Amino acid sequence: MRPRLLAIGLALTVAGCAPVSGVRDIAELAGEWRGRVSNPSGHAAAALAVTAAGAYRGTMYLDGGDRAFHGSLVVVRPGEVRYQGSDGGGAVRVEGEAGRRVLRFLRDNYGVEATFHR
Repeated sequence: MRPRLLAIGLALTVAGCAPVSGVRDIAELAGEWRGRVSNPSGHAAAALAVTAAGAYRGTMYLDGGDRAFHGSLVVVRPGEVRYQGSDGGGAVRVEGEAGRRVLRFLRDNYGVEATFHR
């Protein structure tokens, strides 16, 4: 029975999504990020800057003109990050993907709103 459970666990690990990082301090996410944003304004490349205190500012690069956005990130408990900003709120998944860190902003009940990497 034990080898079977081990095999199932390994299969789930390989088949699953990128591992989620256990962020303990919001300062771990400070810095410059690049990615894409999808919201009612459109779907476009974007830049994001996060401070050590968790405040963020970003810009969507839309064909009709750039659009600024801002907000704040907070670690609710170790491994659980939330955001609240000018475009709403939700969860932030911090993942490892191809040797780099990825932030996925998951708007409450509406799927992925933005993905950033550095």
